[in-house]
Amino acid sequence: MAETSTKSGESFEAAADCLDRLLASNAPLADRIYRQLVVALHTRGIVSIDRIADEARELAGRSGHRTVDSANAPAGHRFDEEDVETTRRLTRTYVCQHLNRGEIEDVVNLALKREEAQSLADVARLPNVSFRILHERLKRFCALPLGETQLDASEASGIRVALARHFISDELQFIGIAKKHLRVRDYEDLVDRIIGSDSRMGRIGGKAGGMFLAHHILAASGVADGPFLPITIPESFYLRGDVIDQFLELNRLTSYHTQKYKDVEDIRNEYSLIKGVFRNSSFPVEIVQQLRHLLQKHDNHPLIVRSSSLLEDRFATAFSGKYASVFIPNQGPLEVRLRALLGAIGEVYASALAPDPILYRRKHNLIDYEEDMAVLIQKVVGRRMGRYFVPAFAGVAFSRNEYRWSPRIRRDDGFARVVMGLGTRAVDRVGGDFARMVALGAPTLRPEAAVNEIIAHSQRTIDVIDMERNTFASVNLVQLLNEARSFPMLDKIVSIRREGELYNPPGTIVDAPPEQMCITFDKMLKDTPLADRLHRMLETLEREFGCPVDVEFVSDGEKLYMVQCRPQPPAADIGKVTVPADLPPTDVVFTAGKFVRTARVQNIEYIVYVPSSKYHAVQSNERRMAIARAVGRINHALHDKRFILVGPGRWGSTDIRLGVRVSYADISNARMLIEVARVRDGYVPDLSFGTHFFQDLVEGNIAYLPLYPDEPPNVFNEPFLLGSPNALPDIDPRDAAMADEVRVIHVPAVAAGRLLHVAMDGETDRAAAYLAEPAAENG
Repeated sequence: MAETSTKSGESFEAAADCLDRLLASNAPLADRIYRQLVVALHTRGIVSIDRIADEARELAGRSGHRTVDSANAPAGHRFDEEDVETTRRLTRTYVCQHLNRGEIEDVVNLALKREEAQSLADVARLPNVSFRILHERLKRFCALPLGETQLDASEASGIRVALARHFISDELQFIGIAKKHLRVRDYEDLVDRIIGSDSRMGRIGGKAGGMFLAHHILAASGVADGPFLPITIPESFYLRGDVIDQFLELNRLTSYHTQKYKDVEDIRNEYSLIKGVFRNSSFPVEIVQQLRHLLQKHDNHPLIVRSSSLLEDRFATAFSGKYASVFIPNQGPLEVRLRALLGAIGEVYASALAPDPILYRRKHNLIDYEEDMAVLIQKVVGRRMGRYFVPAFAGVAFSRNEYRWSPRIRRDDGFARVVMGLGTRAVDRVGGDFARMVALGAPTLRPEAAVNEIIAHSQRTIDVIDMERNTFASVNLVQLLNEARSFPMLDKIVSIRREGELYNPPGTIVDAPPEQMCITFDKMLKDTPLADRLHRMLETLEREFGCPVDVEFVSDGEKLYMVQCRPQPPAADIGKVTVPADLPPTDVVFTAGKFVRTARVQNIEYIVYVPSSKYHAVQSNERRMAIARAVGRINHALHDKRFILVGPGRWGSTDIRLGVRVSYADISNARMLIEVARVRDGYVPDLSFGTHFFQDLVEGNIAYLPLYPDEPPNVFNEPFLLGSPNALPDIDPRDAAMADEVRVIHVPAVAAGRLLHVAMDGETDRAAAYLAEPAAENG
């Protein structure tokens, strides 16, 4: 018998066989499949739903129309089993006449997808669903063929929202973006990498969530693709935020939930003990087993254990650098590596109880928020070269450039700090070293001009992982290149010093001894699209996040790995600031003419001044630490006053010789920080723009100004700062013995009731601090 030809181009029999096979294999879902087939016939204009219903009634000997034309009359006859069967036969006939096998499979797949989607949605809407159940439903949905026809947007959105809320964050702004960019199937790989109890549920936190979302935004936009350093993320694993609760319960440490309510001094004094206790405490057996399996699978590759608090990287609060990140070289026997990993996780947990994050939470009214600390475990990006494991370069980039050292630099082009090796030196304030500052719209334009200035502001030390010593280490360029003779992209990272000039290597091989090399990134920024790549990445993410963003990145020379993406808290728009002209010289405390950011700080009542000469005369680190602690106590005592900090060098630096080693908790209430660079101290200022320390200042609305008193025509009225009475003993009698190194000037007491005002004009690169009558409005 000849096969019947249909409008689909295939035989009726072939289409019927395909449909019958699919119905037989999915018999419990026959009703949903037939409904989806009717919808497909209707939406494709083949036959309307009403016509199929009318034909079914006619075949059953019933009228297809109302007997009474009234809105209150029944719309039609309720189908019985015979009507249902008749409708199915009609639907089958129309389908086999008009759809080919591929189209039939696609419609049936959509019906199955909708069934699984409904099941997934029902489970995802449950507030206390376990990880195991939700994971199983998600896997069942993702096991279905993708198909040509997608779920309706409203169906998909509901599931996307529920998955984001369960697995990542409850922040509405984040969920709104995730709903748009994260497909249901995107969660499958994420969930497969989550570590935690099957019977519980928790989230992966802000840092991990921001990276995951940004990765999918860039992949979908096409920005991640390209022959030069395609963008991706490192291999990552996610220890859920609920595991810390199990950890605290298991070790009887739940009393630490109230640590955040203690006095600042108690928090500071107890933190070292807490860190030791947490580092050496036990973990639930099932968590240990999962972590052991992770180490077995990935052998001896170095890892970094990073915080991913539920409060971290949110739209209003970034918590930049507040929590711990710990590198694990991951060398040696399995149980040794496991102990190191568990200890690192314990340190990350303990960092939630450090002074800085607690003070930050208080300042942002988050102290009562029930914070869970998730942990992001990532394979370190880089290569093994000799005894060292190290990436080619790393850095942090911002979609907005708030510090522009040339009129050619535009705010919207963005800004980056780039370093050779691990990215720690790009985000931390480190002693005596520098990152390359890059205006992404004009990447070859440096803040420095002369060769000697470029060399003085170049990076000298590279952070690496020493695989032989099984530790994080900092080495100089000569040490590194003696081990890493084929360092990736070396010709693009270094310049050659010769006869008082700097030259870029002409080829890919650097034919010069390491002693003649200077880390500049000049060739990288001149001859490769790195700056444009970063700019396009930031531009895309800012557009989709709806606000400025910053990203941390690292490269092994083959790919560019994004390791963090966070929204930047919005900066207050203070408008135009004009520096007053013709100020009486006796009223001027200081002026500046370089690296000025627009700001206005008015009605300053106290100046906290650490004289450079006194600080650098201190011989012991203990005394220098005492100075930092005194500043912290002043910060606490003057919490309801308007005060500024003025002092030498790099505040917050890891090298205590170069500046006062304060943390966020020590400066959180200040209105301004002025870093004083004196030539006689041999201090070369490091522009902290882009570091975690600088982000603290931005988020805390603390104005920042680097001051160069010895560069004319700058003014620095040190006689006023040194000759005014010191109010330190009145502020905190405990620190009276520090009066030589720390001075507190009560401005109205020494200026006949006047106050200090600072005007900073970023457009003209001018700033002045002057005494004047109280202003009508505070700034």
